[in-house]
Amino acid sequence: MSKNVAHRAAALAGLVVAAIVLGATVGAGTAAAAPWRIGPLYRAEFAGPDGDAVCPKAEAFDRSIGAVVLVSCSWDPTANAWFYVVFNPRTWS
Repeated sequence: MSKNVAHRAAALAGLVVAAIVLGATVGAGTAAAAPWRIGPLYRAEFAGPDGDAVCPKAEAFDRSIGAVVLVSCSWDPTANAWFYVVFNPRTWS
């Protein structure tokens, strides 16, 4: 494995860990939780009466286009919404 590949793999692993930590702490632990995007990582949020039905469908769609769901659909009582956290390499900029 070349140094370049090793560095990219380490950077990607760091981003995945950061997303999991952000999804678990910032996502569910703050009163002002909201959707966010950091490069290819993002938190999608669904509120309202149909949020619990829409979230799994949107998550399934993201999986079908090659995204990696890091945090599956979960209820966030502080934001009063359903959310999930995704790594989508197609949105890498």
